[in-house]
Amino acid sequence: MRVRIVVVVALLASLSAVAPSSARTEKLPAAPPAPATVALEWNANAVAAVRAASVIDPPGTAARPLYQTEGLLYTSYVQAAVYDAATKIGHRYLPYHQFSAAAGHASLQAAVIAAAYHTLVFYLGDPGGTLAARYAASIAALPDDPATARGIAVGQAAAADIEALRANDGRNAPVSTPFGAGPLRPGLWVFAPPPSPQIAQTPWMAVMRPFMLGSTSQFRAPAPPALTSALYTHDFNETKAYGSAASAVRTPAQTAIAYFWNANAINQLNQALQDAAIQHNMDLLDTVRLLAAGNMVPTDAGMACFDSKYTYQFWRPVTAIRNADIDGNPATTADPAWTPLLTTPNHPEYPSQHGCVTSALAQVLANTLGTSRINATIPGAQGGATTLTTSQTFATMHDLYAQLVNARVWIGFHYRNSVVAGENLGTAVAKWELQRYFLSTGNDQ
Repeated sequence: MRVRIVVVVALLASLSAVAPSSARTEKLPAAPPAPATVALEWNANAVAAVRAASVIDPPGTAARPLYQTEGLLYTSYVQAAVYDAATKIGHRYLPYHQFSAAAGHASLQAAVIAAAYHTLVFYLGDPGGTLAARYAASIAALPDDPATARGIAVGQAAAADIEALRANDGRNAPVSTPFGAGPLRPGLWVFAPPPSPQIAQTPWMAVMRPFMLGSTSQFRAPAPPALTSALYTHDFNETKAYGSAASAVRTPAQTAIAYFWNANAINQLNQALQDAAIQHNMDLLDTVRLLAAGNMVPTDAGMACFDSKYTYQFWRPVTAIRNADIDGNPATTADPAWTPLLTTPNHPEYPSQHGCVTSALAQVLANTLGTSRINATIPGAQGGATTLTTSQTFATMHDLYAQLVNARVWIGFHYRNSVVAGENLGTAVAKWELQRYFLSTGNDQ
């Protein structure tokens, strides 16, 4: 028996010694993560295309640029398609929406480029050929091989899937209610005095189908305070004093903060996301996720905000202060000549749209980084312009929230409670959505 055991052991040893190397199990080095370059480039291309686009809405009016939350809707279409294309190949995160495509051995970069390009052209067209030229240059920079061709096909399929999914979602739907037209009644929003155009901004966004929420009313804000309440009285008098164009109490530093948050939100939000991806050395998959969540979640928060706005139709400070003699509150005094620091937007006051959208952005950053200490650099504007010419770094979400509340009061657009209500709404939307979407699969290929 001993002899037989020795012979068997020797035989196994000899087989192991002569086994070819291909039969051994070896752990091959993982492919290096794809760089984020194409995701950042095509996010910038999307922002530029959205800012250059115009729309005739409502029908019969002159063509106009896209409003801020309306523009974020279009960047969300793009980033949703890009995210789905990337997750189809990379498998690091769960897709927003499943679609069919052969993704094996496909180029992740090509998929990102193709998804962004085809979604943009579908929604905005390309009358000057700018997008086509950028698409050709982006694809030409990739290897001319089957992997690139497969990636392009995945990107095209992702774009087509989002286009089909979002068909008839309520975008630009006609609205018959004459919002803002009056007559003037206590607490009711009416158009700000000329020269503002007498057209309500995108009331259809209040009732369209969100990306992830069950409905725009899912997190509707509580009713605004009564006109005779202590809260309204305090907020009215604060905005009257600090938000006036001729304010004697607002400091130059406070004016600069008010101007900072007058930046166009489409540029401001996406530049902040791009900067965060670069600051934290994110690879392509992580960057795509950040850009998708960072556009889609704030856009849903913006839709939910419009639901509350057009439900309550609460009057703006410019109307309330000029007509305080009809509000039934002896602690408020009318000033018929009062004017805010900048021209008031033409949608109802409560809650603050900037509060809704910016708080949702902050939640996305905190979720991505795994901490409320976001250390985020946010670009902003100066002197009443909307272009990005300066920036601030916010150590925490609380710092960002606190400054935003002050800024919307000091610009004369909002009451303090309205901005807080907006931040609460945006935070609730973001937390609900981030618990259900953009989740890790635990399987990174």
